[in-house]
Amino acid sequence: MVSRENKIVGGFIIVALVLGYASTMLTDVPSTVTLAILLGVGVIAPMLVTNYLDRTGAA
Repeated sequence: MVSRENKIVGGFIIVALVLGYASTMLTDVPSTVTLAILLGVGVIAPMLVTNYLDRTGAA
């Protein structure tokens, strides 16, 4: 059985990869912006969401 945390992290990683690809291939942004997108959406956002859900006791 997949835990709630793994579902959240997996979803955010997929979104981060899509945004990273789009920022690399479809726009002309510096690589630091792409790195910030990957770190922000793929690492920081899932931690914040998971911690929020743990604190509020949401199912």
